[in-house]
Amino acid sequence: MLEEIRAKCSSPRESDLRRQRCATLLAITTCALACGVILGVALSGQRPARAGDGALPPELLPTFAEIARKVEPAVVNINTVSQPGESTLRDFSESQSPFDLLPFGRERGARRGTGSGVIIDPQGYILTNNHVVTGADRIRVKLYDGTELMAKLIGSDRETDLAVIKVESKAPLPAARLGDSDKVRVGDWVLAIGSPFGLDQTVTAGIISAKDREANVLSSRTPFQYFLQTDAAINRGNSGGPLVNLAGEVIGINTAIATGNGDYNGIGFALPSSEAVVIYNQLLKSGTVVRGFLGVVPEPVTPQIARVYGLPAARGAIISNVSETIKVGSKSIPSPAAKAGLRRNDIITEIRGERVKDHLDLIRRVAAIPVGTSVQIKFYRDGKEMAANVVVGRREDPNAAARSGELSDEKKAEGQTLGLHTATLTMQQAKQLRLNDARGVVVTQVEPGSIAEDVGLRRNDVIEMINREPVATAEQFQRALDRIKSGEPVVLQVITPSRRPDFSRSFISFDKP
Repeated sequence: MLEEIRAKCSSPRESDLRRQRCATLLAITTCALACGVILGVALSGQRPARAGDGALPPELLPTFAEIARKVEPAVVNINTVSQPGESTLRDFSESQSPFDLLPFGRERGARRGTGSGVIIDPQGYILTNNHVVTGADRIRVKLYDGTELMAKLIGSDRETDLAVIKVESKAPLPAARLGDSDKVRVGDWVLAIGSPFGLDQTVTAGIISAKDREANVLSSRTPFQYFLQTDAAINRGNSGGPLVNLAGEVIGINTAIATGNGDYNGIGFALPSSEAVVIYNQLLKSGTVVRGFLGVVPEPVTPQIARVYGLPAARGAIISNVSETIKVGSKSIPSPAAKAGLRRNDIITEIRGERVKDHLDLIRRVAAIPVGTSVQIKFYRDGKEMAANVVVGRREDPNAAARSGELSDEKKAEGQTLGLHTATLTMQQAKQLRLNDARGVVVTQVEPGSIAEDVGLRRNDVIEMINREPVATAEQFQRALDRIKSGEPVVLQVITPSRRPDFSRSFISFDKP
């Protein structure tokens, strides 16, 4: 535009008046363009809105690469080993959750599972799913830098499918920041990070598809499971990994998917961080979760129920049954609801001054109230609104019998070994194995699911050296192994008879558990 104006103004045929007008127009146009540039620079320098609030165009939001770089160091891969015959083991075929432990290896051997987790405390506390670690005899965690550490179970909650495990590290570990899932909106971008099919540090992107999803497609769902739904790709092995917003905050723990074949179909579910942090704090404090209890069986209020029972709207929870007594230890006492005078057919519409949406909302609200707290409940009876004060009782813990937070003494002792049985290599054995000049200890048995099996030791392998120290007898080998402290490196020089003679020796290394 400026070039055209200049061309017209420079023509010798133009009159002085026209030249004056052109000069004025040129000045105005130049000024307008300059103002536009200044305004654009000023606007671009404004403080951006908080990432993830949807107020900015995509090009001004943090890139997925930056978010992944920020969060990935706190995401871990979890591998578990469970011995067969344990009552706490759950076969994949027995559950509708597509993330249950998958039985790898021989049918009668140890069961191996894989999943994900996220470090939320630099001291080594990791949040994951209960179904990733339930029934596990050994839990091994692989950090972002490749370091592998053994973990112990701090506590688990089957009702929300959450668990807390802990690893010991000499240095503080990178930890993710928990965000506020209540502020997440449908349509917000999110990233899912985890180890699908054992592929560490896999990042996928999607949006929040829905909130407060009850996920009726999951038959294993409990009243305390309500999810963020996302279309970020989630598969087996993602369980326990974080769902992250564009501020790099964990706003959900990936838990399940809706699928007909066990693989990703575009619908994934993550337990909101607002619920996860409550469970985490309780598990950290006592290893278990205490929930409030009324002693009633609530059901949803349908439009038909609302009309028949004289409610102004179809909301709240109608009581179908009231427990007259509940057991506390060996004693039977009146249930909180019965003691407060609640009856069948009462419809609870409000608790602690807050409206009750439906029966699941009532259960969750009561569960979050500290045991022993007196609360006011409003309800309809015979078309009239009434109120009562109820002292919240303690909900029975369904995990009490199955919880395995501590291994038995027998298992503790067993877990401290490598799962390796050895014997002094005799001349006859060496000849049979075609290792005429070899000296050392021969592996006679490797226990399924043991550390020895994990690192690749096999029956008939011959161990010549441990940490550069030659071993000629099984006693020497055991003494050398005993001198190595937990967490210190172990390097074995091993002869594998089945290999070619010139390639029969190899090194096997690991940290002593």
